[in-house]
Amino acid sequence: MAVGGKERRPLEPQGRPRRVCVVTRAIGPGDDDTATAELARLFAGDGDEVTLLWVPGSDVPSSEEVAARHREFEAASVRLEVLDRSDQLLPSLATPESQSAALLHYLERSGHDLVYAPLEGGLPYYTLLAVETGAFAAPPVVVIAQAPLEWAHEADRAFMGSTDAIAVTYMEKYCAEMADRTICASAALRKWMLSKDWKVKKAVVTPLLQDRIDQAGVRSSVGKQSSKELVAFAGWHLRDGMTLLCDALDILAPTAPKGLTVTAFGPFGKIMGEHSGGLLLRRAERWPFKLNMVPRANLAAKLDYATRAGALAVIPARAASTGGAVAACIEAGLPFVATNVGAHAETWKPQARQPRLVDADAAALAQAILAALKDPPRPLPIDSLGQCRQSWLDTRNVPTPAKRRRIHKGAGSSPLVSIVMAHRNRPLYLKQAIAAIEAQTYDQLELVLVDDGSDLDEARRLLDVLEPTFRQRGWKILRRPQRHLGAARNAGIRAAHGELILFVDDDNALFPEAVEHFVRAMAISGADICTAFQLIFYEDFVPGDRADGLIQYLPLGGPDTLGLIHNVYGDANAMVRRSVFAQIGFWIEQPGYAMHDWEFFARASLAGLKLRPIPKPLYWYRSKPDGMFRTSNWYDNRLPVMEAFKSSQFGDLGQLYKLAIAQNTAQSEIESARENLKYTPANRKYLELCDVEPNSDAAMAKLAAIAASVGRPDTAATLLGRPQADERRDPDSADVGSNTLGFDMLRGARLLTPRPSPLPLLLVAPDGGGVFLRPHLEGAVAASLDHHFPPFFRKIEAIVEVAHADAPAMDFALALARPDRTIDWQQDIAAQTIAFSGWITVKDKFVRHPLVVMLHARRKMPLSIVLAVRFAATPNGFPTNAFFRKLTLSG
Repeated sequence: MAVGGKERRPLEPQGRPRRVCVVTRAIGPGDDDTATAELARLFAGDGDEVTLLWVPGSDVPSSEEVAARHREFEAASVRLEVLDRSDQLLPSLATPESQSAALLHYLERSGHDLVYAPLEGGLPYYTLLAVETGAFAAPPVVVIAQAPLEWAHEADRAFMGSTDAIAVTYMEKYCAEMADRTICASAALRKWMLSKDWKVKKAVVTPLLQDRIDQAGVRSSVGKQSSKELVAFAGWHLRDGMTLLCDALDILAPTAPKGLTVTAFGPFGKIMGEHSGGLLLRRAERWPFKLNMVPRANLAAKLDYATRAGALAVIPARAASTGGAVAACIEAGLPFVATNVGAHAETWKPQARQPRLVDADAAALAQAILAALKDPPRPLPIDSLGQCRQSWLDTRNVPTPAKRRRIHKGAGSSPLVSIVMAHRNRPLYLKQAIAAIEAQTYDQLELVLVDDGSDLDEARRLLDVLEPTFRQRGWKILRRPQRHLGAARNAGIRAAHGELILFVDDDNALFPEAVEHFVRAMAISGADICTAFQLIFYEDFVPGDRADGLIQYLPLGGPDTLGLIHNVYGDANAMVRRSVFAQIGFWIEQPGYAMHDWEFFARASLAGLKLRPIPKPLYWYRSKPDGMFRTSNWYDNRLPVMEAFKSSQFGDLGQLYKLAIAQNTAQSEIESARENLKYTPANRKYLELCDVEPNSDAAMAKLAAIAASVGRPDTAATLLGRPQADERRDPDSADVGSNTLGFDMLRGARLLTPRPSPLPLLLVAPDGGGVFLRPHLEGAVAASLDHHFPPFFRKIEAIVEVAHADAPAMDFALALARPDRTIDWQQDIAAQTIAFSGWITVKDKFVRHPLVVMLHARRKMPLSIVLAVRFAATPNGFPTNAFFRKLTLSG
């Protein structure tokens, strides 16, 4: 592939192509995250051997989808792999930590020369942590930053509502700071990182790659006198500006050019709880424009549509970290109007002959759109793609950073390591733990075994047997009265000689290389404390094969914000510098307390000491029902941790405050747009849409039905992928999205007047047949639809019909009643109900008659709908087919 006039065929020193791994979290046809896929194609076209690694998380794609993607990238000489599991973890990669650990395990076996990974989600976290602790000689890792989670929450004006979100923000910050190269999609994003005290001064700014689009439609649009279509480049987040665009279109509506069309695209989501497609359709009820809604399209598809339609693009974002849409419109020579937020300002180029960007204000945006519609800008395509591609090709030249070459002072030495082990009455486990220490590959160590008052004969005899061997090796056995775990460990610290102290529980077993790994990690990282991953097992004897164990606990090492909620630091089997105890004190000695490690690590981290987990299993961890952790009380375990935070005067409480607010604020307040739909009966159809998965087939069908019900069959057609619908509508046609009660609701009808009858008095007919009631000689027959009249509605209309040629005349009635009120059908019905239609006599057959009930004032509670029939005169013995064909609610 020729780039910039040069033929590039990068080769490794061994003469083979460079092996590049590009990691991506999303790779669907509607995903805007196409930059990573484009990057894979670019490198493959330049001679690299490229693997595109798809990490979908818990949402594992179907085999058909994977096969389709394989074929797509195979054509570009890119190998696609899906990372949806790791043989060292539980099957589902359901958490950010498990996804990051799975990537580390993959890279350890893959042999790539260079790795590109998205910052978002913190995927390379454990890989970079493994580099820092010397657990993995990883290839250089380049992190690409587009929209970090903390930035996204701020831009969407939302607090983080989960501990997972806080964990991801911690992982993302670490990745941005520790990557061999961090690439920001914009200077605005880099500036934001620096404002948050991220150490990214050396981060480079390189715009994201964009797909090339067919330019055939662009030239045809340039010569037009005016534009007749707006294309909205607005996603479903609040920051994307859909509500701002709607506000602008409200202002524009009275003066808009005749015949204007507005086109918007999915995928859809929720804005303040409301379905974003429903939001647009609801707001469009006051616009004279034609509205197209295409269910799913990525940026390339939107550009292609806009260029071929000769449309004006509108980019109404309230915040932007990439400027990708503006850059793509300039690249395509597509006329556009955009807000001047964030990265948009640095992406806009005056030489492209585009209007200046406008403030994120509805009036300013409306004025700019109107001006551009009347006098469309004559865009001049700016070919910046070639320069952008060359910039990305140059990012592969990553020198081995100093931090990888640097060896911490003393890293080449072999300091004495004191292993401190507390023991009480577990001789079988103790023998296995000591055997594991004897098998260590690191020889500069001593074992200090502290017996905490063992009173079993077998345990005492074992200690007697061990004494001579310990003396010969210079190891120690301390026999003490029982003072519990913390006191035993502290006694071991005081008796130890090593500068590095490794705590090992007597029911666990170190891997042979464990001490060596711990010492290396402490030296290379400069950490004060190193914890490590573990393989868990449940038996009395240590497994012989590590393949039999799984990593189930994935400590991050921070942040302290989460350290108050759960132990993010690691297990007690950890290495600690002796100087740490002089700084923060010893282990807590409170009897019956099972979280000594959590409390100790929290104190250390809060004091500013450096703690790093080694993301590699270094020991077997035995889990038993009678273990201290499983037999202690969680409440008691957390009190000392809380005291540690209180004593440290922990000041970084911002995220905890936000978490507490987010988790304890009423959902109705967080989802205020959805809540507001309850107060206008005409919006009830949009409220129902909010409860459906936004991009499901059911949501598309419901959205299309709503569009048809509000007189927009053209919108319904585009949502369903059909040709434009006829503007004429059948007023009697059933409509799923209207306020007409469907079969699923009608079949809940309950008979209020049970009377002896050989034939059923109440039936509900499917397929729009309605509710059938059979009059009775003893009086009225009535049925109730309990709680089916929603709050804040005012009107209900029934369409009634006598559907038999020989049937006698019948009376029909309709009422609204309190659900807890029993009606006496021998008394005045109007006095017992909130609203009553009165009895309406129907004599003609097969003719539909309206029956209406109207409330004088809207009620804030649901009411029951009551249907009733009776003979108007003496029955003639013929069938009495009395139907309530349709029930429609309105405001």
